[in-house]
Amino acid sequence: MVKLKTNSIHTLLEKLPCEIYSNIQKRFQQEGTSKINEIRINLFCPLIVLGNEEYIFENLIITKELLHSAIRALTNNSLFSYEREILQGYFTIEGGHRIGVAGKFTSDGKRIISLNSITGLNIRVAKSIEGIGIKVIKHILNPSKSIYNTLIVSPPGCGKTTLLRDIVRILSNGEINLSFGGFRVVVIDERSEISTYSQEQSKLGTRTFVLDGVDKLNGVFMAIRSLNPQIIAMDELGGPQDYLAVAEASKMGVKVIATMHGENLHELKKRTYSKRVLEQNVFEKVIFLSSKDGPGTVEEIITLGDK
Repeated sequence: MVKLKTNSIHTLLEKLPCEIYSNIQKRFQQEGTSKINEIRINLFCPLIVLGNEEYIFENLIITKELLHSAIRALTNNSLFSYEREILQGYFTIEGGHRIGVAGKFTSDGKRIISLNSITGLNIRVAKSIEGIGIKVIKHILNPSKSIYNTLIVSPPGCGKTTLLRDIVRILSNGEINLSFGGFRVVVIDERSEISTYSQEQSKLGTRTFVLDGVDKLNGVFMAIRSLNPQIIAMDELGGPQDYLAVAEASKMGVKVIATMHGENLHELKKRTYSKRVLEQNVFEKVIFLSSKDGPGTVEEIITLGDK
């Protein structure tokens, strides 16, 4: 049974300026705020909310005062404490919600060194949907009472992290109907988006340890040295260090579940590091998602070697 946890969404909305909060509450009074996936707060533009469709609030134009009020509320009046994250273009708040930042940045030619002004926020609403992982669990269990190294791939906003979170919960707790009693899992939550501070969002299973705010490569060595995992889960593989982390975990006999941005296998094979990890046969299963029937729509599950 799929069960959506919504408390975190209400907590997020209550953080927003009253003018934004009241307009959203009024618009979603009938269908419920749990349908909300994104909130776009862009200077001198109308408020936009993405749910099952796009809702443009023509009556609510974002002023400088309203934008600054939203920034203060979302950062608990401490924008400075999020500075390191913001220089990557986003920050994550309690509940696992990722806030994308638009504005004027300064670069030294190699990296972003400062943010001069913020002109917009894109709030991606994190959701915990219990049961969404059941439909794929049977595909990643292997005959030797373990799992296949699994990669979850989709474009942004298609439910990768939501699916990963629920797969971790199921694997950790065990599933009688699938005849397994549960695995020891370590989540390396580099961006604080898988295991969130909210009680409703952080139920990742009885056998799960979380390394929060730790980069993937260090997290793998920390986990293997001291936490005795059978499975390591991590979100959003990107740079070479991330792929090295996956390879190291696999070499040490630990199974890996990870996510990555992408659309199809052909695209992954065109990128230097994802191509390398695929060619090294680190991953055995790849799950491709879309948002065709809502976030988390499974388009295809392939076994590498078959294609």
